[in-house]
Amino acid sequence: MGAAPSQREILEELRRRVRRIERRPARREGLLATGLPEVDALLPGGGFPRGALADLAGGPASGKTRVALAALREAQGEGGLAAFVDGRGELYPPAAVGLGVDLARLLIVRPGEGGLWAAEALLGSGAFAAVAVDVPLRGLAPARAEAALRRLRAAAERGGAAALWLGASGAPRVAGALRLDLDTLARRPRGAVRRVAAGEAEPGAAGGGGGDAA
Repeated sequence: MGAAPSQREILEELRRRVRRIERRPARREGLLATGLPEVDALLPGGGFPRGALADLAGGPASGKTRVALAALREAQGEGGLAAFVDGRGELYPPAAVGLGVDLARLLIVRPGEGGLWAAEALLGSGAFAAVAVDVPLRGLAPARAEAALRRLRAAAERGGAAALWLGASGAPRVAGALRLDLDTLARRPRGAVRRVAAGEAEPGAAGGGGGDAA
C-alpha cells in the first residue's frame, strides 16, 4: 500500500486540474437559487449573487452544508461545474448525492492547510459556476484572515462564480458579503439576511468555517 500523498503533491495536482479546465470567465450574471423555497424566499431577489461572496453562518447541524450543496446542485442543473473545498474533510458524498448533486460534475478538494489558496484558485479560474468553501481559519491573525476573505471575494468577482463561505456561528460578518445566518433563520426569518457594506467595522476576529450536518 503506497504512502498517502503529501500536501505539496495534493496542491500540485490541484494546479494541474485547474489548468486543464481553466478558461476565460463566463459572463455570469444574476442570481443562483438554492431550490429550497424557505431559503430562497429570504435571499434578496431569490438567490445568491454570482460573482460575489455569500457568508453562510451557523453552528453544527445548522444546515450550512445542505444549503451550500443545494446551490451547487442548481448550478449543475444549469450546465455548470461546481466545487467544494472541504478543508475539514467532513463532506459526506452520499449525502450530496441524496440532495441531487452530480458527483461527476463536482470537484471535491481536500487540500489540508492549502484550503484558502485552493478556494482562491478555483473561484478565479472561471471554470466553476459555484464554489462552496469550508475552511477553518483557526490560528490566523484577524488581519490575515480578513485579507484572505477579501482575496476570495475578489477571486469570485474575477471568475464570475457564486462563492459560498461556510462560516462559524457568531463569527463577525464578512465585509461586502451577503450573510445568511442559519442559526437565526427560524427565530427571525425576516432579519436573517443582511448585506454588509465593504469596509464596515466588525468587532473581533474574522470568522472561521465550521463543519455541520447537512
